[in-house]
Amino acid sequence: MMNSTASARQIKHDVAGLIKSPRRIKPSAAASEKMKVVDGGGKIDDYRPELTPYMIRPMDCLASRKYDAVVFIGPARTGKTNALIDGWVAYVISSDPGDMLIVQISEEKAREYSKKRIDRMLRNSPELAALMSPHGHDNNVHDKTFKAGNYLGIKWPTVNVLSSSDYRFVALTDYDRLPENLSGEGDPFSLATKRTQTFMSSGMTMVETSPGWDITDPDWKPDPRYPHMAPPTKGALALYNLGTRERLYWPCDSCSEWFQPILENFNLERRRPFCPHCGTVIEDPNKKRDLNRRGQFVPEGCTITRDGVIEGEPRDTRIASFWMEGPAATFQTWDSLAIKLQQAEEVYEQTGSQEKLKTTINTDWGRPYRYRKAENARSHEALHQRSEKLGERVVPEGVRCLFGSVDVQGGKKRRFVVQVLGYGERGERWVIDRFSLRKAERKDEDGELKRIDPAGHIEDWDLLISHVITRKYPLGDGSGREMPVLLTAIDSGGEDGVTENAYQFYRSMKRSGLHHKIMLVKGGSTINAPRMRETWPDSTGRKDRHASSRGDIPLHILNTNLIKDTISNHMERTEPGPNCCHFPEWLGEWFFEELTYEQRGPDGKWKKPGKGNNEAFDLMVYADAAATKRGYDKINWDAPPPWARDWDNNSEIQADGVRSATRKSNAPPPAERRRSRTRGRIG
Repeated sequence: MMNSTASARQIKHDVAGLIKSPRRIKPSAAASEKMKVVDGGGKIDDYRPELTPYMIRPMDCLASRKYDAVVFIGPARTGKTNALIDGWVAYVISSDPGDMLIVQISEEKAREYSKKRIDRMLRNSPELAALMSPHGHDNNVHDKTFKAGNYLGIKWPTVNVLSSSDYRFVALTDYDRLPENLSGEGDPFSLATKRTQTFMSSGMTMVETSPGWDITDPDWKPDPRYPHMAPPTKGALALYNLGTRERLYWPCDSCSEWFQPILENFNLERRRPFCPHCGTVIEDPNKKRDLNRRGQFVPEGCTITRDGVIEGEPRDTRIASFWMEGPAATFQTWDSLAIKLQQAEEVYEQTGSQEKLKTTINTDWGRPYRYRKAENARSHEALHQRSEKLGERVVPEGVRCLFGSVDVQGGKKRRFVVQVLGYGERGERWVIDRFSLRKAERKDEDGELKRIDPAGHIEDWDLLISHVITRKYPLGDGSGREMPVLLTAIDSGGEDGVTENAYQFYRSMKRSGLHHKIMLVKGGSTINAPRMRETWPDSTGRKDRHASSRGDIPLHILNTNLIKDTISNHMERTEPGPNCCHFPEWLGEWFFEELTYEQRGPDGKWKKPGKGNNEAFDLMVYADAAATKRGYDKINWDAPPPWARDWDNNSEIQADGVRSATRKSNAPPPAERRRSRTRGRIG
């Protein structure tokens, strides 16, 4: 491991370093002594624990043999990454060498963390740089080796990473954004603790994150017997409840009592925290630094006296767990906290979307989110009663663009289910059409049209081109003008054969130049995932994949739970305007039953309570994805793009006297129209 050209004195020095016992020094002190911090602008500074004094105790617990794990939950801009990951790495390298694994949320984030933080820290911390192996092949983006023989891996969450090797130290970063279950093998924390178990009391697992999971019981109330217990939720706060449950307390300069800097003790109008014992508002924002310096973490089961002495018996557990909230975050101002929450509340009031509110509560305030139930429970009867005389399969006034959505059904229900929505200004939308394609253009021996088979016959997918992808709908003003479907989202999942045919259909659309009119979508299972993300599946060389993807097909993974939360709230609006949903009266009761069949569980997931249909709800989700893909959610309605302007200025609207003289060309064939009115079916 040592340089072959080194002098005898250097070799002697290196050997001494390999065999010396660990330094008896706290991690916070070792980081302060050895680590340099490099900001995004290249400025180099010493690590200063006094900037984030609340991190000192959690950091020092990483070297305590009383605990097997440390769990820290806090908002953004607390300095937790700098202390609990960078600082821990510096301590391990310099004072207590051992193999260490850092797990980031993705390969991309692991690479970014390695290059922007670890490499910069090691390169600019002379005493740490001197401990690295001199051999170039020992160090790359994801692997670092040191002279003492210890190894640092910077990886991402896979079963192989968390199941194959033993590590003395494991750090799980941004824990609530990691997969809940890794390929059926278990949660990341359980897998990580198995990796450190070999080292017994000298091993350590660390979890750091801001909350990301919803409160599972919306009616939960704190138990006065356990004042530090977190609400019922998943992720890191569930681990926190297994530990010492330590909360940060500040002393009040007016009454000498101690209180928690949390949302309940924060005056949002004045944008300042206050003491709940005497009501004193802390007006001077510069006081935060002094309050943090004097603040203390108090475990569950203990109290703190006016003199700052912690009394009582903490919980008997091998997990040291800590939870602090936004008002104490060093790099987050009180004004910013209040403004962000106010803005998120305004977005919720205007749109019904809880996405921004959840992000603000989780990330800025460091709290789990309690999903807000709509004031009026969704019911299919209430929605049905709101249906309007909009005309059958025509575009009502106010619609600026059309988005199609297709659900693929297999088994005994083989068919394509199609829904078309019209979008107006600021999220207002209208259901324009809904039907099913059941019969193919192929005929059997008796000359009868065969049933559609989306999984078995690729040629059946061509029916979507004329029936939805290139279809135009007449405007409701009787002018003869038509509005085309702008983009159609097609579900690519289902029984064996559907995904393969969906990919083949996309390739054929690309050859004909129509691929810009469609997008393939698939529902994702991760509740904390982005609203929508584009992927390029590649199954080359994989025998466990039936669909022949080779990185040439864009597939959009949808967070269906998040989108359904938004749509459900929008459907509660009864007055025309932003985000209101309009339904034509020609739709039967079955449609509204499909819209409301799913129920939102306490885990934040939408599920069917039985075997009923939820197709209308799913198709609303796909249309929303198509609108997002086209950039609808980013439109400045004072200057909308050409495709979203009013009818007289809309670039997509066409005049076709022949096609629009009667509306029959855009309606289902006469023989099929009667059934479509009862169940919206074609074929």
